Amino acid sequence: MSFTDLGIPPSTATVSVTAFNVVDARTVSVPANTLMKPVGAGHELFRFPILTFLITHAESGRQVLFDLGVRKDLENTALAVAADVRAGLIVMPVARDFVEQLGDHGVEAESISAAIWRWVPSLFFVRARELIFADSHAHFDHIGDVSKFPASTDLVFGDGTPCETRPSHPHARLMESDLAGRKLVPIVFDESSLQIGGFKAHDYFGDGSLYLLDVPGHLSGHICALTRVTPTSFLFLGGDAAHHVGMLRPTAALHRAFPVPPALLASTKHSVALTAIAPAASASIDTDTANANAKPFDLAARTTPLLDLAEEGYEDAPTARASIALISAFDANPDVLVVLAHDASLLDIVGPAFPAKLDGWKERGWKERAVWAFLEEGNAAFRFGDEESVEIEM
Repeated sequence: MSFTDLGIPPSTATVSVTAFNVVDARTVSVPANTLMKPVGAGHELFRFPILTFLITHAESGRQVLFDLGVRKDLENTALAVAADVRAGLIVMPVARDFVEQLGDHGVEAESISAAIWRWVPSLFFVRARELIFADSHAHFDHIGDVSKFPASTDLVFGDGTPCETRPSHPHARLMESDLAGRKLVPIVFDESSLQIGGFKAHDYFGDGSLYLLDVPGHLSGHICALTRVTPTSFLFLGGDAAHHVGMLRPTAALHRAFPVPPALLASTKHSVALTAIAPAASASIDTDTANANAKPFDLAARTTPLLDLAEEGYEDAPTARASIALISAFDANPDVLVVLAHDASLLDIVGPAFPAKLDGWKERGWKERAVWAFLEEGNAAFRFGDEESVEIEM
């Protein structure tokens, strides 16, 4: 199996990808049942990172920010979100937002304000570097505080993204200051005949180094990024197509490509409660808790994901499930590492220190370590037992 099985065209053009984490995952919490099901006892809160990405085009040096994370002043987000923040239902303290972290990394907001247009209208230079800002979708934990960037900063987004602003539209996700004077660049996927892995695709740089994929279901305009970090290895930046890797794993293809370590097969028989996972596709829901837990979990025999999405958190749940099924093919491919925006299972593998360059994931063996890490009891993403969630080690 290789990347060609997904319909990815060959190319030698590459990008470099650096991941940032905008929050301390230990301090974040949202009600888990708004995003996934089932929710096991002791795992009622979902704690997660918010990963954002700096993508550098190797040949030209041009740079793309994929997702902007969450802003510090959540009271200035959509009214419903602000109300949940005040009520303590959403907790996302931000010490240094993505703009400040970029400054620490040598990309200063002040430099961006002095940018000049060059090459094509959707691009601009900053200190001989070219930056474009793309959000996977318009939810508050992905759009950041766009007002910190100059009006010359283009916003690139999936066609269909809701762009209403407050105060004209009181319930809008965006503020007028986010879009004022900016050029908005929607990616119209219907104008491209390219498909990759079942998704409509847009070749962003025109050389096969960065593809934007139309991945519907979570929210209108939701896109993912497929980045080529070597001629034959890729990162699938999944945004919120799924909120936990348990929505992707396991699958029969993943078992074939990455057999479960024997020690994990043994430990999960006792650590995974059947009441904390979705029923297998061929099974019915067992409402008798005692009987459900009488039989140990068999990871080797499980070939459908352990978690299902919660309809409340997805605009079109059936379409979202179809998108997740397609992403699972990328997940099982040895040439692709899937990185979801909120994947806590990667913190100890990619981190703990951020920013972290992801280009060498394959030679470092990160995928072999990552695909089953979410089922290790000490991993930050483990939520399948009956006890309280483990502390996240950073």
